[in-house]
Amino acid sequence: MKIRFAASLHRKDSNMLRCCIATLLTVVLLAFGMAGSAAAQTIQILASEDVAPYSFLPSLPRFNNPTLYAFQEEEEGTGVEHDFETYLWFDVELADIPPGEVLSQAFLLVTYAFDFTSFGETSSLPGTLECREVIGPWEHTSLTWLNRPPVEVPFDQVENITGFGSLACDATQVVERWIYGLRPNEGFALTSPTPRVMGMHSIEATVDPVLMPTLALITEVPEPGFAASLAVAVVALAQLSRRTRQRSRVVGSFDVSR
Repeated sequence: MKIRFAASLHRKDSNMLRCCIATLLTVVLLAFGMAGSAAAQTIQILASEDVAPYSFLPSLPRFNNPTLYAFQEEEEGTGVEHDFETYLWFDVELADIPPGEVLSQAFLLVTYAFDFTSFGETSSLPGTLECREVIGPWEHTSLTWLNRPPVEVPFDQVENITGFGSLACDATQVVERWIYGLRPNEGFALTSPTPRVMGMHSIEATVDPVLMPTLALITEVPEPGFAASLAVAVVALAQLSRRTRQRSRVVGSFDVSR
């Protein structure tokens, strides 16, 4: 009854209650972490949408393209910029966490798989991959360099990248905010301040899915005493939260070669 009443409160009161519940949830999670837990399982979610806009062709949408990139490069002698950023969206929500378990960690995983030389002589300098939370709406079929959404400062980054391989960013706090309804899920942005061309396979590529952008959720079974307190906070948040945006799953038919 209390939960139903809270969900019908005035918006201002509802926001205040949400903050209180969020604080409770944080305290419970911290206590849970200190108390220990039993390992459970890892859940892997492939990206539902991805796109990599290109600064040299700022009005060009590149959706339904098999390649993604993250780098900043300035053409020697002309000063022309050839920058790429990658935007990813994952259909992740609280329902993905198995009953009786909690989110322990979340990792954004991508594979640096190629450095095509169609952009000229590629740099051999160590690269840096920045992982950011997107905080504005976007659609993969219409996103271009000119209408990119706002993003946060990097929540994690991988430095000193000198060769192909898997790259991981700790996205635990970002995903927690999404699944517990504290912030809308607008996805991730991958950026780089370095000229090293870091190419990744998109979900449109004909490759093994293990090479595609993936969100890995690691769940745990909390100690019984903490599980009850956590359940109260999670249920209350779920009652106050609703998905603010239903993302399209339609794959566009427009194709642009790299």
